[in-house]
Amino acid sequence: MKQKKRWILYSLNFFVFAAISMVNTQIIPYLGKVGYDVVERGYILAGSAIIAIIGQFLFGYLCDRFKRLKPFFLLAYGFMIAGSIMMFIIHKQLFYYHLFAVSLSGGMVKVIMGLNETWMLEVDEENYGRLRAAGALGLTIGSPIAGSVIHAFGYNFLLFMLIGVSICLLFFFWKSVDAQKKKSEHVRLESLKELLTNRLYLLLVLIYLMIYMIGTADQYVVIDKMLAIGADTSAVGIKWAVQSFMEVPLFLFASAILKRVKPGMLLLFGTVMYGLKFFLYGVFSVAWAIIAAASLQLVTLPIIMLSSKILIKEITPRKLFSSAQMFAMAIFVGVSGLLTPIITSYLCKRIGYDMTLYMIAAFTLLPVVLILWYLHLRKQVIAKQS
Repeated sequence: MKQKKRWILYSLNFFVFAAISMVNTQIIPYLGKVGYDVVERGYILAGSAIIAIIGQFLFGYLCDRFKRLKPFFLLAYGFMIAGSIMMFIIHKQLFYYHLFAVSLSGGMVKVIMGLNETWMLEVDEENYGRLRAAGALGLTIGSPIAGSVIHAFGYNFLLFMLIGVSICLLFFFWKSVDAQKKKSEHVRLESLKELLTNRLYLLLVLIYLMIYMIGTADQYVVIDKMLAIGADTSAVGIKWAVQSFMEVPLFLFASAILKRVKPGMLLLFGTVMYGLKFFLYGVFSVAWAIIAAASLQLVTLPIIMLSSKILIKEITPRKLFSSAQMFAMAIFVGVSGLLTPIITSYLCKRIGYDMTLYMIAAFTLLPVVLILWYLHLRKQVIAKQS
């Protein structure tokens, strides 16, 4: 790929994730400010997960079916903007209204992230890590700006910023190349049975579901705890910015890391570090210390994301690559988004934030065991093939 086209993709990723950060990082503070309690927020956030699950399935299939990705990305982005405007313009409790608005906005955020990951991986796999690093920079800058703007001017002004970022995004979107899909590869609903009968693929999806349930708690329980101990939208934005910035080094050196370390071992290491991260979240009781603990993002989410793309690609047919990625994300991103807020909001109300965080840390032992089992089964399959 020519350097000019690559810079277009870098810029596109930056603005995509900057826009996402302005919405995704402020949903919980906004719902709290409006007056919803932790359980009500859990139900509203679960609604966004249902949209994410349906959207991941639908958009992944449509991309493979019509051999195009850009039109469906644009459609999902339009839905996200519409849901965000609906969400932020109403500042009083209207449960079913906010359930719909947050579900549409939050659900499309997950769909956009899935489409973007697959798009970048198919267009320029060699530089995927750097492309994703540009997205992490967008999150790093967008998150604290959103928090500061809301703190100073309110949520309505944030919408003007979101529209401005969207205009920049659309400029680079029109100049970017679409994913290259072979016309000879026909994908029908019947073809998706190949995924559902692949034992290794299903086990991998289950593993990532458990890991993403843990990671999703970082978006919900940790933010709820920060708000409970007196943190404002600016502190929440800084927490997201720290996490996003810590992803950049690993994404920049992704190719070198993957050449030296097998993706399965990266997955195992990242999961163990998630356990440590949540243990520290439970220990600390001041906002700055929780933000410091968030720096462990360096060795958790980016490692897990990189490994998921490689591991899934290794065990699925080329013609089903987009479907395999989007189906997997529908399960481990969508279902985790559905289950985590409901379960954790109940636990937080019953046993408190700290004990809930300790329980999440202990839960990491289960995916660790399943990862070891997956690696054992994978070795057996490779041995039979050779």
